[in-house]
Amino acid sequence: MTEEERFCTLVFDEMKIKNYLEYSKFLDLIEGYEDLGTKGRSNKLAGQALLFMIRGVYSKWKLPFAYFLPSTSVSHKILSELLIEAINKIFDCGFIVLSMVCDQGTNNVSALLKDLNMTKDKPYIEIRGKKVFSIFDVPHLYKNLRNNFIKNNFIYKENETSFQDLKDTYELDKNSGTSRSLLKITNNHMNPGPFQLMSCKLAMQLFSNSMSATMESCILTKQLKSKTAPHTMEMIKDLNNLLDVLNSNSLFNPNPYKCAISQERPQQLQYLLEARNWIEKLKKKITKKRQDTRPPCFDGLIWTINSIMMIYAQQYELGYTYLLTSRFNSDVIENTFSVFRQRGGYNR
Repeated sequence: MTEEERFCTLVFDEMKIKNYLEYSKFLDLIEGYEDLGTKGRSNKLAGQALLFMIRGVYSKWKLPFAYFLPSTSVSHKILSELLIEAINKIFDCGFIVLSMVCDQGTNNVSALLKDLNMTKDKPYIEIRGKKVFSIFDVPHLYKNLRNNFIKNNFIYKENETSFQDLKDTYELDKNSGTSRSLLKITNNHMNPGPFQLMSCKLAMQLFSNSMSATMESCILTKQLKSKTAPHTMEMIKDLNNLLDVLNSNSLFNPNPYKCAISQERPQQLQYLLEARNWIEKLKKKITKKRQDTRPPCFDGLIWTINSIMMIYAQQYELGYTYLLTSRFNSDVIENTFSVFRQRGGYNR
């Protein structure tokens, strides 16, 4: 493999599994108990599967690298030790780890902050003289953003925005006497149940250009009259553009935000700088005389933006002129989990 093909990112996540014991003739032991690799086994039944996968940054390949079977979620201390061990072994194999990708689970965040001493301004550690950055999965960040927005209004660029504006726009579009604009938006987007609240896809469809454009039309025709509507529309448009930049998967696209980050399209890096500035001031409005707060997903977005910009700057100095940001999400591991669930059947 060339050096370009050996650049990779480490993705990790956990999946709940059914308690089950089975004798392995090959290993001559009973499998199904807690097994944390070099951290040892115990007599507790395994209830989770922690999977480490690596995927190419500049080439299309992916590989499940290691798995562990904890009884419950792995503690942040053990997780951080397993990450360091895995990254060293990946380097031993000749690959170059640029980043590690995860969601904002409590133990994941604690491992990065407390054990690996990372922050949103210094989102990396150095191993063997190379920086390994940490990135929070963007679709999961948008899901958390949507879930917070449903419950509370946001203060965006010092103006209040409301999820009710999205609901009103949806109702106006659904009852329109002409053609519809929000063909992908359904009641599941507006009134999500427990399973819909876990869907990243529904959240990303909600913060779309179609939604902002439809809201703008409703505002111009004076069908949408709330004071928050213009600011909500602007925020949705910004979140859509940010998602395009942080989830690009092609070198060329009519939409400049959906192209790979490169010096030929400086508007992308400029937009990331602008987005970081307004996200730093973004707040969740709290009623009942309580102070406005910042959910973890806000800082998670800033953390991820900083990592992406630092990775691009580092790689550009090495002669790599572009960066596909979709290579830094956790889709590969989520798809792998889906295959396991399909083959294993319903596990409850």
